[in-house]
Amino acid sequence: MKKLAGIILIVALVFTLAACGSDVPPAGYLPEEYQTRIDRDVDVIVDDDPSDDDTPYEPMETRPIITDVFTDLASGERDGEITHIVIHFISNVIANRTDPYNIADIHGIFTTYGVSAHYIIDRDGTIHLAVPEERVAFHAGAGYLADFPDYENRLNQHSIGIELLGIGSQADMSVFLTAAEYDALDPALIGFADAQYEALNWLLHDILARHPLVLPDRRHIIGHSEYAPDKPDPGALFEWHRLDFMN
Repeated sequence: MKKLAGIILIVALVFTLAACGSDVPPAGYLPEEYQTRIDRDVDVIVDDDPSDDDTPYEPMETRPIITDVFTDLASGERDGEITHIVIHFISNVIANRTDPYNIADIHGIFTTYGVSAHYIIDRDGTIHLAVPEERVAFHAGAGYLADFPDYENRLNQHSIGIELLGIGSQADMSVFLTAAEYDALDPALIGFADAQYEALNWLLHDILARHPLVLPDRRHIIGHSEYAPDKPDPGALFEWHRLDFMN
């Protein structure tokens, strides 16, 4: 890695979250998922050779981050460098098939099971900050990455977790819903909204600008199922090609 000529860090976030909980979600948990506004400037990392192709991502225009909804979620001390982003989905479709994205219910899932994520992206593209990035969120649990064997059961220490409010394909949801129950869902509730892809792209760009060890590729930006194959998220309906770093 080339020597960085300078790093300017300007971060304006207010964090009021608790530190507690378990690292492994229980079986059956839908794994991975007003107006306080924060205008947040992000790191500007200047390379000593600005002509080089692999110059780190630059910060984009600021976007509101909501901090007062997903409060008091479990988190822990971080002792590893951030090298990965893990994408999940979450809903309350098991208990509420007509309103599976009720924010209070989603918050209740996190608190009941002692799990968490750094960010939750609502159906309208609202980005919620739940756990500050310098702390560990309990989103990945137990698992293994062939390219990173030292991360076995420790990916939380090296990652930022992003939950999208969403429902996967029938196959993805088969452990939670029968085929008849799935077919009875409102089709508008299934998959992911355009606003979520827009918000996710902004958030990924923002994270990549501030964490140069997270490379913009599919080795470092992964779905939960790639680390823990028994987890379905973000599932077959998630359109990876819509993410900017893939193009």
